[in-house]
Amino acid sequence: MDGSPVSEDPTSAPDQAAEARLDPFQNHLAEKAPTPWLTLGIIGANIAVFLAMLLGGVSLFQPDVPSLLHWGANQGALTTSGQWWRLFTCTFLHIGLIHILFNMAVLWGIGRFMERLLGRAGFATLYVLSGIAGSIASMWWNPYITSAGASGAIFGLYGGLIGYLLAGARDVPPDVARKLRKDALVFLGYNLVWGLTQRGLDMAGHLGGLAGGLACGAVMARCLHARGSEARLRIALQVLVAGLALLALAAVSRPRVVNLQQELAHFTETETQVRTRYNAALERAKAGALADADFARLIETDVLPPWHSARLQLKSLRGLPEAQANLVSRLDRYAETRERAWAAFAEALLHEDMQGVQRANALHADAEAQLKALGN
Repeated sequence: MDGSPVSEDPTSAPDQAAEARLDPFQNHLAEKAPTPWLTLGIIGANIAVFLAMLLGGVSLFQPDVPSLLHWGANQGALTTSGQWWRLFTCTFLHIGLIHILFNMAVLWGIGRFMERLLGRAGFATLYVLSGIAGSIASMWWNPYITSAGASGAIFGLYGGLIGYLLAGARDVPPDVARKLRKDALVFLGYNLVWGLTQRGLDMAGHLGGLAGGLACGAVMARCLHARGSEARLRIALQVLVAGLALLALAAVSRPRVVNLQQELAHFTETETQVRTRYNAALERAKAGALADADFARLIETDVLPPWHSARLQLKSLRGLPEAQANLVSRLDRYAETRERAWAAFAEALLHEDMQGVQRANALHADAEAQLKALGN
């Protein structure tokens, strides 16, 4: 698919007239900036990161989630835990060869045009703000998925073109502006409809980038009519700083996302420590080195409190996707059964209640069955 905003198949006389004036307009832009160095640099950076990932052992066609996260992909749990740099680094990562080839082809078409239209400073501002806006939208809407790619920034470039034209940019002839706007809308419409029919695409990131680009392009259309490279650079920097401030506010407003993997690791660590203490005490009791009353007190002081705290931490987790919420619910039932077994055993030891010991053993057997089911 060609990423250029220019259509080569006019269907009406007005379109033919507009396209006749569009070519000289594009040629004029190309004469002002023959080589789109910034677009080439961004494409080169994306390719360099992709090659570095391959050299690091990442799959060519289907990178796994841990590899993507290692290289800086965006995921709500990690990003909202303080790794905010992922909002930017994820825009230079791609999920396989097809992903990067398609994005770089489209970026070459729209990127060089927008770089020439806005200048390098304006283009860099639009690209950075759109990319981060897409990452933030993805983090808000899909906090538990791992996202990566330049698509949000690319949608932002098309959004920036539309916003620039709708806001009445002074440096684009009206008929040329209509032609560019129409072609950009056709491209966006096709890709949005196609994206909505595909599973696994981060449409929130695309739409976030588009919205960020629209706003940025509209602001630039009002401001970049200033003549002189110094004035345009100053305005672009002002837009960049203001945009980053607004995006930072949107990012930190997102409630912290639960890092379920980290929470499960903490629970597993607690379980290992508690069961190690309990099993060691049980061996001492069997060997006659620990009285029943002392064994009961050890359970009440060294086993039940940390186990109960870990269980309460599990119960406090909120806002999880359905599958993860079901897992936590099952884990909590296991933890409750194990806690009841230890409490019943301590009570039976204190009162020398053999039936109580049997009830505790039955609860332990139930807990082991639940644990096995969780493992499966």
